[in-house]
Amino acid sequence: MPDFFAEEIVEQTAVLSKEDSHHALRVLRIKPGELIRVSVNNHRYEASLEVRDDTVVARILQEVRSSEAKTRITLYQGWPKGDKMDQIVRQATELGAYAIVPCIFSRCVARPEQAHKRIERLNKITREAAMQSGRTLIPVVEGLLDFDTLCERLQQHGQALVPYELAGEMSLRTVHQDVRDIAIVIGPEGGFTADEIKQLPAVPVTLGPRILRTETAGIAAIAMLLALADDYK
Repeated sequence: MPDFFAEEIVEQTAVLSKEDSHHALRVLRIKPGELIRVSVNNHRYEASLEVRDDTVVARILQEVRSSEAKTRITLYQGWPKGDKMDQIVRQATELGAYAIVPCIFSRCVARPEQAHKRIERLNKITREAAMQSGRTLIPVVEGLLDFDTLCERLQQHGQALVPYELAGEMSLRTVHQDVRDIAIVIGPEGGFTADEIKQLPAVPVTLGPRILRTETAGIAAIAMLLALADDYK
């Protein structure tokens, strides 16, 4: 059953955007009367599709179970080169990340001034991925953070973890706590400096005996944490 997002419900109906209406009618070729799911204000509903002047109107039938993880995971991702961030935000959204925040570290290869131009595109990718994966909310890709601001932000989470190749035997299973607000910090292609690891208010952990690329590490960590939280029931 296809999933969509809408801004509000008025008299048991929710109107899809022009873009989503086109996607539903012309791409997916959904017919009037067929069932869809629509998420509004973090609630998910089953609805019957109606068409009014080429605009899809979802007539709400019943609220259904949210697909959101009980554990909110925020991914703080070192800004990578090329289009790797596209892949990262797409897969993080599919897995259930609550938010994705690009960050600048000493060894970032990519030019930070280019990051700001791409935030709008990245948020479009998360929206598309959220629809495709049946999310109830759309993760936000925030603006680029510098290191000092990142350190301040990490202290606001229930737990902050940083995958690091020199973390020894300190695994996610070892340090995982029963908290519902977790931050994961992933370094750039060049990794973290020793000073950055010392200054970060986060617990260094290992993701296993193999070193993962920056575009893989955050995705692996999210999947592991949600498995530890028993989110896949």
